[in-house]
Amino acid sequence: MTAHHLFRANFEHALKERLFICENLSDRDLRTSVAGTVTLPLRRINRNEQDTAKATPDRDTDLQVDLQTFDIARTRRHLIETGQGRFWISGNAILCQCPDCQAPMTIRSWLRLADCWRCGASMQLSREMIDAIEQRSRQKLIEPKQAPPQTVIVSDLHQARPVALDRPLIATDPAPNGFLEEFNRLTRQSLATSILRRGFSAIPAWLISFLLHLILILLLALFVFSTTSQPPTITLSSFVNPENRLGGEVRIENPQHLLVDDLIMASDLEIDVEEARDLIQKAQQDAQELTIDDSPVSTLPELDEVRKNVTTTRDSLMSFAARDPRVRAEIVEEEGGTSLTEAAVARGLRWLASVQNWDGSWSLSNYDRSDRPGNLGDAAGTSLALLPFLGAGQTHEFGIYRETIAKGLAWLIKHQAENGDLRIRFPGQAGMYAHGQATIVLCEALAMTGDQKLLVPAQKAIRFIEQAQHRAGGWRYRPGESGDTSMLGWHLMALQSARAGDLGIEVDDNTLKLADYYLDQATYRKQNRTGNFRNLPTGSLYTYRPGEGQPTASMTAEAMLCRMYLGWTKGDPRMIEAVRWLIEFNLPTEHEKNIYYWYYGTQVMHHFGGDVWKLWNRQMREILVAGQEKSGSHAGSWSPDEHEWGKQGGRIYVTSLSVCTLEIYYRHLPIFKQIDLSERSPISALRQSR
Repeated sequence: MTAHHLFRANFEHALKERLFICENLSDRDLRTSVAGTVTLPLRRINRNEQDTAKATPDRDTDLQVDLQTFDIARTRRHLIETGQGRFWISGNAILCQCPDCQAPMTIRSWLRLADCWRCGASMQLSREMIDAIEQRSRQKLIEPKQAPPQTVIVSDLHQARPVALDRPLIATDPAPNGFLEEFNRLTRQSLATSILRRGFSAIPAWLISFLLHLILILLLALFVFSTTSQPPTITLSSFVNPENRLGGEVRIENPQHLLVDDLIMASDLEIDVEEARDLIQKAQQDAQELTIDDSPVSTLPELDEVRKNVTTTRDSLMSFAARDPRVRAEIVEEEGGTSLTEAAVARGLRWLASVQNWDGSWSLSNYDRSDRPGNLGDAAGTSLALLPFLGAGQTHEFGIYRETIAKGLAWLIKHQAENGDLRIRFPGQAGMYAHGQATIVLCEALAMTGDQKLLVPAQKAIRFIEQAQHRAGGWRYRPGESGDTSMLGWHLMALQSARAGDLGIEVDDNTLKLADYYLDQATYRKQNRTGNFRNLPTGSLYTYRPGEGQPTASMTAEAMLCRMYLGWTKGDPRMIEAVRWLIEFNLPTEHEKNIYYWYYGTQVMHHFGGDVWKLWNRQMREILVAGQEKSGSHAGSWSPDEHEWGKQGGRIYVTSLSVCTLEIYYRHLPIFKQIDLSERSPISALRQSR
């Protein structure tokens, strides 16, 4: 109990409750108490005396100032007994028992007021008693060796009559019930507090501040961990060029940064950290094989030219510059790919190469017989298989699969009809799909290598597409038939591939205008829209055929990709609402797999960019990486059983579109965004150095 608590809180409480005053005690009485007896008249202050106590606070103030000027510690411990209880006097402390509940109490002599901690009763010492204690403290008290029993006459607190007690004045026995022990504890605490307070008061403020800051600096230094330096890495070219060119900048990189995004994906596979790191290390090794070719047929373009093409605005034209293995790693990192997605691409290509027929073709339905001589391929299987090889930067002139691609291209060209028809051994309803996909293969191979042997076959294939278009702008199962949105997408992408770069292929602009007109007719126009189609502008959603059925996510994504290449801008409200609708109601999920929709939807979101692309990309890549076959004869492929239209298309169909979807980061550069390769990132530098 501190002084300011007693003085601020208990003084008014004491006036309102009960005050016990020890009064009329003179200095003479105190001196005689050493050798004899003394009568201590104590009484309770009644309610009528409250105003008087309040009116004379200056006496208390004067008393407090006086007591601070002398040292009362020379007085020894004395016991004084009254009819209400015992008082111990030692130094500045007076220890007593509460008259009501008998709880031990401590009264500071300089405050002379205290409240009982248990029942709240208040006690106050009179000024006369304090004056006597002050005067007595200046005298040397001698304690007799043996104090004879004396009778102390005490006035009863409640009645003004004497009470005789046969007790010695000087206490020789311990206080009952730990009373004295409590007093000693309080005295020791008071002494320790006083010493600490005096010690801190003597120290200058600047020294205390210095010590505190020094301790804080030492604590912070404990949290600094030394890092081991990584060995320097250097980027080397795997191809020897006779030209003398200035080498690149040597950079020191930390390989731990490479694992950040890969570990996020690996955590979804429910494996521990060590297994995840082993998985990522193996994935990096698999992905690395797509960037190596020890003996290319021709040299790659100048790296500075490639980087310039990547960062140049394309004006809605396709560009394949990002497929170059020397810059692809940088773009994968920037656009949201990982080592796991690249490894999935490498493993998918490995499986596709393993099921190629002896003559360079692929069979859409009989791929499992590819090891048998005479197994016949078709245009659909061959074109679908070649698309992801080209998407990964592999051509018939560069890459570990250049012979595989060269045989496939040769088979297509060999079996192309004179009028450009590429529906080789696939005359049914899906024949026109195969022609559009094969035309894309020829145009992309020409754009990536500049091989003029591909120019004429590609031009003939484009002419066949233009002649097969319906007068209303669409394409379908047979040339000249009124179209559907699904077929239009493949042929329009073939026309856009022919327009990429300066290939020398002529494309009739009227064909593109008619295709745009068809899309206007295929948009969902009904006014009584309900549910998910409510409040969307005309031109946002698309149906399979004009005026037929409800809009679907697959047709909307395919049509929106065509609109992007036909000149729609990112700020078009129809495009914004279409993207919002696809994200809100048709995000890729594990329970509803549709690789056809994901193939087109991924391209739309990548071109649109921003938060919608990040959300879509994360969902898409995790599902595809996790769904790839990990063992057996089909390791590296994707099962067709779980995907919509998967059983009709087969394993090559699902695997081809899955790999192309995971190549999105570099297969086509984004239309509405310019990639910045001015500064190489740490991850890409590390990948290229290996």
